[in-house]
Amino acid sequence: MDRDCSAFKIRRLSRQVTQFYDQALRSEGLKSTQYHLLTVIGEEGPLTVRQLADRIGAERTSVTRALQAAESGDWVSIGPGPDGRSKSVELTARGRALLARVEPLRARQEAAFRAALEGVTSDRFIDDLVRAADRLQDLNESGDTP
Repeated sequence: MDRDCSAFKIRRLSRQVTQFYDQALRSEGLKSTQYHLLTVIGEEGPLTVRQLADRIGAERTSVTRALQAAESGDWVSIGPGPDGRSKSVELTARGRALLARVEPLRARQEAAFRAALEGVTSDRFIDDLVRAADRLQDLNESGDTP
């Protein structure tokens, strides 16, 4: 892949950000991707696997794999969904307790992240990245890409 390629540059940034946040959560046996998943379930759950995948912008197969690890850690419970074919996911008491423990770790890492990037990025830059992700998700879902 050409180093001038936007996808290459953004994937590199994404990996670095993920590793940075993973450092803070490692002591609790959690990865930042799992934290994000659990947070969405905690805020919006119960959700079907499809709804959860849509909320975090991931493939259902990736979400299913992540949920298997979360279920084995007793952080989520997975049961039948509303239509009999889907599965519903919600946090367990252990999952809620885990989120409560890691939130201060995540908040400290967020402050360190912003401090480390001071002068390089701004809140507007982060907001622009979120808007870009939303726009690309819309394009991908509509099938209007070349």
